[in-house]
Amino acid sequence: MNTVKTALSLSSIILILFLSNPSFAKNGGELLFKEALNLYKNLTTDSVKVKDQEIWDVIGRAFYSIYINHPDSSKAPNSLFLSGKMYEEMGYGFKSREDLDRSVERSRLFIRVYPNSNLADDAQIRIARIIEGWDKKQAYLEYEKLIDDFPNGDMVYAAKNKIQELSPFKPSKSERALAKKTHKNGLVTINQIRHWSTQNYTRVVIYLDKEMPYKSYFLKFDPNLGKPPRLYVDIQGTTVEKNLKVPLIEKGLLEEIRFGRNTLNKARVVLYIRSFEDYRVFSLKDPFRIVMDIEGEKSKGLDFMAKNRDSRNTKPIVSVPKDGEDISSLRGALGLKVKTVVIDPGHGGHDSGAIGPTGLREKNVNLKIAKALKKQLELHGKAIGISRVMLTRSNDRFIPLEERTAIAKKHNADLFISIHCNAAKNKKAYGIETYILSFTKDPEALSVAARENATTKRGLSDLKDIIQDYLLSSKIEESRRFANHVQGSVITNVSHKYKPVKNKGVKKAPFIVLIGADIPSILVETSFISNPREEKRLKSQKFLDEIANGIYSGIKRYSTEVETASLIK
Repeated sequence: MNTVKTALSLSSIILILFLSNPSFAKNGGELLFKEALNLYKNLTTDSVKVKDQEIWDVIGRAFYSIYINHPDSSKAPNSLFLSGKMYEEMGYGFKSREDLDRSVERSRLFIRVYPNSNLADDAQIRIARIIEGWDKKQAYLEYEKLIDDFPNGDMVYAAKNKIQELSPFKPSKSERALAKKTHKNGLVTINQIRHWSTQNYTRVVIYLDKEMPYKSYFLKFDPNLGKPPRLYVDIQGTTVEKNLKVPLIEKGLLEEIRFGRNTLNKARVVLYIRSFEDYRVFSLKDPFRIVMDIEGEKSKGLDFMAKNRDSRNTKPIVSVPKDGEDISSLRGALGLKVKTVVIDPGHGGHDSGAIGPTGLREKNVNLKIAKALKKQLELHGKAIGISRVMLTRSNDRFIPLEERTAIAKKHNADLFISIHCNAAKNKKAYGIETYILSFTKDPEALSVAARENATTKRGLSDLKDIIQDYLLSSKIEESRRFANHVQGSVITNVSHKYKPVKNKGVKKAPFIVLIGADIPSILVETSFISNPREEKRLKSQKFLDEIANGIYSGIKRYSTEVETASLIK
């Protein structure tokens, strides 16, 4: 393969994804669709590139991004339909069940959003055809659904023939009745809205049944109506659960949350804000949810002037500090000293995390280390100025990743530490490593992030622009210094009593749990629970105490450095 040409082709495709946002142009959706369609046609006629799954995937995502970012475009329906078609072709061409599942998901979405399109029955027969490959009874129901929902479509004849062919797999009457009730086309539901707020920050998370396109808007203070700044999202093909209740809003930046049906097929969620400086809106998957982060005006009180922009359009305006750069701005990072530390024991509840060869569960190990660290900080932290130590969870319960960051922000944390155990397919892999938030091309780091984020490596690419935006205001250099102190101290502490110990260093990766913290934040992978030798160590409270003591020493070193730098300033 000509690697230069391949690289150029991939660059042009990625450019489509980068430009595919609401600010591109008035007719951006149409222009991007035309370009993506040309790339798709060229791909299918190129005997070399047609065998490259990565190119297929990027074009498929390009079509989908047009639908997501340009839902009002005349090409949005075609873009979503072709995205589903491409993943079907990928599934068969590359023998990938994951791609076939994605095709089914995109096709169902198409039918929900565009039930009256002349392509809706084509999307439904695609679903039935794919599912027939592994579940003929379910395929029978899907073909029957096509006949019921699209009786005048041109796919009915083919569906009837399939019904006859699959008659040996015909479901019972009760199964068919349940399927008709379950599969009836309807709107996706907003089933939960949660929020966390301080005087100058709020995070609101909207949970939906399925992924749907949305747009965010900002309205500045209206003196005539006396209305405060408002940030809202319109979500297509969505309604609000009938009995949805929002937790009581305490005193803080967030004043009120309102929601309701905006049009026949669109829901709106509106946030009323006391003051405003900046905001970001992004989505996460598995389950799908929309995250709205708002920073209030810190210096001018109720100053309602703001930048009207969507975070998905943000381009870097400053450079991110590079490794080795000498930045002596620690005073601005934390003030005079570290006072509040939030410790996050990873996983919990139904999310057990990684499981060792003999069944040791990561969630339990993480909690033990976190409690041991909390104890150390409570016993000795006051000597270095730490007056408050909190855990995101103190028992075996599940907390969504975005909530863990919000807890740290709500309690005005100065440091955030997420504790985990590593795992790998290679049972011989071992060592200790510490991460800070950033994006990377390192496949090993991406594998760790994919596991901790409960997603695929492919899904991580969706976080790139989000993280790039947050890095502009995050304490990346401070996080790196903090991570170096913790990593070094843990290695020193553990290696005195245990051999061998491998120092895997400080690395970067796109961890959801670190997004939006805006304080020095790290994620510590304490050992490989998948390695029999390290799993045995992780069963020992003495080893866990050594890990906790090492993290404490790193916090102490960093806190002392910050206070010293502040005094010098």
